[in-house]
Amino acid sequence: MRKAIKCIGCFIRLGSILEHIIGLVTLGHGKTAAIWVARKLGYSNCGCDRRRVTMNQWTCKSYSETISIL
Repeated sequence: MRKAIKCIGCFIRLGSILEHIIGLVTLGHGKTAAIWVARKLGYSNCGCDRRRVTMNQWTCKSYSETISIL
């Protein structure tokens, strides 16, 4: 499995792909819905950006992005 991920390299970013799939399934309202649910549960942030960056780092070790936490 690790060898397959190394072959893929930074061409496929797992977190970004998942974000696009969620956007397609929810007709572009995935993050809005996630924020609404998070606020209803008492959280200030849905964690979408942190999940995307973490998953991108699984497939691309050199991937780095600054996450703004509000």
